[in-house]
Amino acid sequence: MGFSSPRPSSTASHDDDDDGRRQDAMWERRTHARILVSDADAGCIIGKAGYDIHAMEARSGAHIKLSGRGRPLPGTDRRVVLVSGLFRTVMDAAELVLEKLFYLGDQVIDAEATVVLVVPDACCGALIGKGGEVIKSLAEESNAGITVSPYDICYGFHDRLVTITGHLDNQLQAIFLILSELLDDVRYSSSVASLSFPSSSVRYGGDGQDEHVERYHSRPDTPVRSPDYDSHVQGTLTMGVADEYVGAVIGYGGRTIQEIERVTGVQIKIVKGEFIPGTNEREVVISGTREAVDAAEAMIMQRVSDAAKGRRRQQGGGGGDRRPVKEVE
Repeated sequence: MGFSSPRPSSTASHDDDDDGRRQDAMWERRTHARILVSDADAGCIIGKAGYDIHAMEARSGAHIKLSGRGRPLPGTDRRVVLVSGLFRTVMDAAELVLEKLFYLGDQVIDAEATVVLVVPDACCGALIGKGGEVIKSLAEESNAGITVSPYDICYGFHDRLVTITGHLDNQLQAIFLILSELLDDVRYSSSVASLSFPSSSVRYGGDGQDEHVERYHSRPDTPVRSPDYDSHVQGTLTMGVADEYVGAVIGYGGRTIQEIERVTGVQIKIVKGEFIPGTNEREVVISGTREAVDAAEAMIMQRVSDAAKGRRRQQGGGGGDRRPVKEVE
């Protein structure tokens, strides 16, 4: 199974063409996808004792995480599957997830089931295009139906829903095209930091506790956005940055943070001497217009990510901590 665009796949055969395609730098860029699923489908993805979701992470190389049972995306009755990692691993994981939902062995369960992606409202204008020209082009190229929920109805954290209909291969093609369009949108890349998966212990039956449960933003390269972010023209945003990476955000003599303020026009305050309760993270408060705040957030995230990568290289860790992430209640 697969779709027509030439993408590398960790689960595909390693022929000469695929080897050449893996050189495309696009596939090595980080991205994410949020897919809505029912409670029943979430159980299928997790599998007994988390076996299936572990297996999909191992095969794809992506991180896969679900919102907790009884905690659907606000405005819906569906839970969120968050797939994150390199573009190629996200596409591989998306294919594995949809195969899990639509197939039972080689038997098709529903060849034309609907796939719903969650996309920030701020990114939907570019995705639709003037007069709908972009989304029409994506639908034609993928041979799938693609619709975006109305602009005046938002879900979750100022999100809209992108519904994809058609056969599985066409849906995967549509997901690939949509993520490709969003790859250069800093608002999309930074939106993953707004997702909140509260920390707790999770049991999958028996007495075995899942040791991998964690808050999404506890990784050093994914600061957290506060839930009280103002959606109006002027607003504030609170990020949690691990204490060990705050220096990278401030820079020598404060030069880095001053440069971010100068370029974006925001004001940034880092709370001294206190951690966010239950974490080793410091509060970073950004104030300004929504567009400026989003830009500053993305710049801070990039600084933290670069610092984290540099530390892993120094420690000889290569790809860093590879902790699979599971359902959070």
